[in-house]
Amino acid sequence: MINYKLKEQVDPRDVTAPKTFLPVKQKQETLTLRDFARRISRESTVSSMDAMAVLEGLLQIIPDEIANGKIIKLGDFGTFRSTISSEPAITKEEFHVSKIKGLNVRFRPAKEFTKQISNIDFQMVS
Repeated sequence: MINYKLKEQVDPRDVTAPKTFLPVKQKQETLTLRDFARRISRESTVSSMDAMAVLEGLLQIIPDEIANGKIIKLGDFGTFRSTISSEPAITKEEFHVSKIKGLNVRFRPAKEFTKQISNIDFQMVS
């Protein structure tokens, strides 16, 4: 269940327009890598320490492979890919590598992941 509060907002493009209300998700419990390892251990035959080792390995491999330009597809979970952030150039000749500001990592959830979170219950809190 997702808890939310309503927040009154002003349209910055038209401050004279009527204020509107939008839902804002409330902060909830944070799960750690260790929490995931414990849950994997409870729901499988893998020990918590083995699950933690695999998760730690995944956390080391994904950034390495993203840095090598690879797309990481994790089955029904989703796909990680990178995009380049840069300043534009008017011509090809004007472009220089110094215009590249960095690498952005994008996550696209898989259809099964999206399906699993499509029936969420929402509850307003005071």
